[in-house]
Amino acid sequence: MLFSGWVVLTAVERWAEQAPWPGAVRGGLLWACVVAGVWWFAEWTQSPLRTAREAAEARAADASPGPQDVAPYEHEAGADDEPADGRRGSTTASRR
Repeated sequence: MLFSGWVVLTAVERWAEQAPWPGAVRGGLLWACVVAGVWWFAEWTQSPLRTAREAAEARAADASPGPQDVAPYEHEAGADDEPADGRRGSTTASRR
């Protein structure tokens, strides 16, 4: 992430800002470090929340009945009874 950011931001500094190459490389590295630091900080601060959220979802899934409680041979009438072409009650194709 840091390297690709450095390359992209160096190119931005060089062509968009018209900076000379040494300055573009330094500026690109500076901005790449800022972006990587913000990215790392966001990931680091979200990790405990994500872990807690996943644990809560797992507890909720264990406590409530889910699709695994339905027998595989049970079939509910509905949209699945329609033919694939969307026509009901037609046995032959017709053109008008």
